[in-house]
Amino acid sequence: MAMLAAKFVLAASMALPLAAQTVSQDMASHAQAAREAEQRGDFSSAVHEYEYLTRQLPRNAEMQSNLGVALYFDHQWERATAVFRKAMTLNPNLLAPHLFSGLAWYQLAKPDAAVPELEKAVQLNASDVIAHTWLGYAYVAQSKYNAAAKQFEEVCRLAPDNIDAWYALGHAYLQIGKESTLALLKAAPNSGRAWQLAGEQFQLQGNRKRALEDFEQANTRRPDIAELRAAVTELGGKPTDAPAASHLAGSNPATTQEDALYAQAHAAEQKSRDAFERVLTLAPDSYRAHQIMAYVAVTQQKYDDAVAEYRLVLSQKPDLPGVHEAIGNSLMHSGKTEEALQEFELERRLQPHSASANTNVGQALLMTGKDDDAGKILHDALQMDRPPPEIYRLLAKLDLHRKDYPAAINDLTQYLSVKKNDATAYYLLSRAYRGTGDKQRMNQALSQFEKVSQDVKARSQAQGELERLDNQNRVDDEIVKNSPGSGNP
Repeated sequence: MAMLAAKFVLAASMALPLAAQTVSQDMASHAQAAREAEQRGDFSSAVHEYEYLTRQLPRNAEMQSNLGVALYFDHQWERATAVFRKAMTLNPNLLAPHLFSGLAWYQLAKPDAAVPELEKAVQLNASDVIAHTWLGYAYVAQSKYNAAAKQFEEVCRLAPDNIDAWYALGHAYLQIGKESTLALLKAAPNSGRAWQLAGEQFQLQGNRKRALEDFEQANTRRPDIAELRAAVTELGGKPTDAPAASHLAGSNPATTQEDALYAQAHAAEQKSRDAFERVLTLAPDSYRAHQIMAYVAVTQQKYDDAVAEYRLVLSQKPDLPGVHEAIGNSLMHSGKTEEALQEFELERRLQPHSASANTNVGQALLMTGKDDDAGKILHDALQMDRPPPEIYRLLAKLDLHRKDYPAAINDLTQYLSVKKNDATAYYLLSRAYRGTGDKQRMNQALSQFEKVSQDVKARSQAQGELERLDNQNRVDDEIVKNSPGSGNP
């Protein structure tokens, strides 16, 4: 950290026209003290020194930038952004103010503010690895995975041995693949390609029996696909023969669409796999390698193995964001709510401004019967950037505990405006209306609950399996509702 700060601060200091401004020996002494403080990692002292210098040179953009960088590394991110704005006003073409302003906004969990600053940093220096990397992270925070992948690809080109960039690239393409899969499920939920994807997931898990069953379902719907016939044969089944040429699926717009979405999903997954394999080749015992192995364990529902791998990650990189959250999710799947809460709390310490991190803590507190603490944290999370809609469902449960039925109705209405197919939310809504004595709306909510529940049952097994896999890391209180000490809300 001290070396990174020195890289940008020293560059600015060398550009400072000291002689032209007749800088006194006293000011030179303060500048030297600031640099020495940064080199030993004492950024609080560096801030103090630069504050003095900026008072003496208020119109000097480089010195304002130096103060901002010191504030950034002292974790005074909000104040740093204000100082960087001054530096940008004085000289909009300095790299450091845009770069570190973007980093500060990212640390404050405000990617929308971070992106334009990091984009400007990339424009100012197209070969800056840090700018490309953090612009990619900011795009990920905005769920703009294609844009993120382009940034990580550029970092991999500039620094081909950067395992963080290769890991981030793999993660971005993994998300792109999921988006294509969800698009396929929406466009053709009971199609041959959807069944094929489900079969491939079982094949990756080593479940040959379930894989064969799904491949046979896919082959029945799409006997024209040669790879499906081969997959059925390989697993010991008897494939349906290919149709006559006049009946080939290529002439059908519906199958053309599902083929295109399937191809997109597979292309992204292959790129993700290639990136992860590059990490394993470059650094097979690195924290990124163990992260990949943990993810594989989660996909195989081997949650104890996943936790063990994540512990190895933390042994090398104890402050890596997202790892305690991942451990907490695996523990929740294993019914260990109290242990999960401890991990979520550790994650919140690393990311205090993250709505997601706060929501996980709030949900775990709610599930362990700590309603007052849960309510405070969930309301705080609701005020943060990009709060997950699940907060409203959790708050509604809390409202029902407290018999505050109007509040529960309001929270569930908000939630269902986004998550329209959550059957349990309609059931909770019926309970809230029953509490107010409004039988008509209670019956309407129950009717909707039954309808959505039937719709869920009617959906194909393929869609259900793929959706389960897509949501495998989601904290689901239903998983632990019967576990000892869960305090089921």
